[in-house]
Amino acid sequence: MPINAIGLLNRSVSDSWLRDERVIIDLSHARGYRLAHTVTIDADTYMPTTLIVWTAHQHTVTVVVAPSVEHFPSASIQNAVALACALVTPARTIPPLEAHTP
Repeated sequence: MPINAIGLLNRSVSDSWLRDERVIIDLSHARGYRLAHTVTIDADTYMPTTLIVWTAHQHTVTVVVAPSVEHFPSASIQNAVALACALVTPARTIPPLEAHTP
């Protein structure tokens, strides 16, 4: 059974939306993921972390695929999303982080 994934496309950092969408699709297929949905955000997206994680939850995914880490608006958003899902780009994979409990 394939692993479910969502794509992440940040239009604020994308030079070519079509090229970046193709990277998401091709990388998902190359890794054997079933791409369930692509979340599109930009600088005006309200609560992008919540949107990404909620979409991942709704589609029962364990991976977020992006054209590059720059598509995550900040390192804190990368870390927050990585608590729920692996982050995959053509250059690197960030495995899910384990939540630290006191």
